[in-house]
Order: sequence, then structure tokens, then C-alpha cells
Amino acid sequence: MKRDTRPDTVRPLFEMGTEVPFLPEADQDIADRKGEAKRVVKRLAAIVEDHRQAAIPLNIELGASDLSSVLGALRDHAQGRPGTPVGDARDEIHGYCLNRLFDELVEEPSNILFTTKTGPDSIRYDAMNAKFWLECLDLMEAIFCSPKES
Repeated sequence: MKRDTRPDTVRPLFEMGTEVPFLPEADQDIADRKGEAKRVVKRLAAIVEDHRQAAIPLNIELGASDLSSVLGALRDHAQGRPGTPVGDARDEIHGYCLNRLFDELVEEPSNILFTTKTGPDSIRYDAMNAKFWLECLDLMEAIFCSPKES
């Protein structure tokens, strides 16, 4: 049977021009915002440590300035700008390590879910929004990239 004579059996999910637009991003109702941010930073710090350890056999030491570069790229990405390649790479291998760390961290906001009670018996799961992600990145930079006082 030719394509022209077959009836269409699949309807499009949306008709052109009737797609539901994205709602503006609202603040997430997080009861203990500071505690949740610390939990997220702890998770991110574990990922950073894994990458730091993986870079050692490559003779690359990932330090505070490297983490600051990656966090800056993550901020750019969260604000809608391209985040990669991460700047400030000393050479190709160092750049690879920084960009791999970025690639893993940039996925974290969609992996961390918050619950919202929507009814007596229903809960909605939402991924972390950009505003809270930026707060977590700021906290991480303050903890791990700021000069330590003696």
C-alpha cells in the first residue's frame, strides 16, 4: 500500500501552535533551605573528590582554582549561557579533566528531586530549579574555594 493511500493512524500529541508553554520558574518551597543546600554540596563534593582522585594518575592536581572555574561554568550554564568548554585549562589533559567534572556536575540538578504535596494522597516530584542550584554553587564555592583563615 502506498503512503498516500494509507490512513494516518498516529495523531500528533500537540497540534501546531497549541503546545503548552513552560510556566515561569517559581521558588521551590524547601522547608530547610540551608540544610538542603548543605546536603547537595556534600553530594557535589563527593563527585569532585572522585574526579580529583581520578586525575592524580594523569599527573593533574585539581585544586580550588580549578573547582572555581568549573563552578563558574556551571553558573553560566544555569543562566542559559554555554558552560563548556571550561576555561583556564593548562593543557589538553587538564582541560579534559575540568570538562568531565563539569559534565557530571551539570546533570545533578535533574538528579536531585524535591517533593511537593499536591493533595491528601498525592505527591509531585520536581527537579531542582536553577535558582536553588545557583545557591548551592555559591555555597560550594564559599566552602571549598575561599582562602582559609589561619
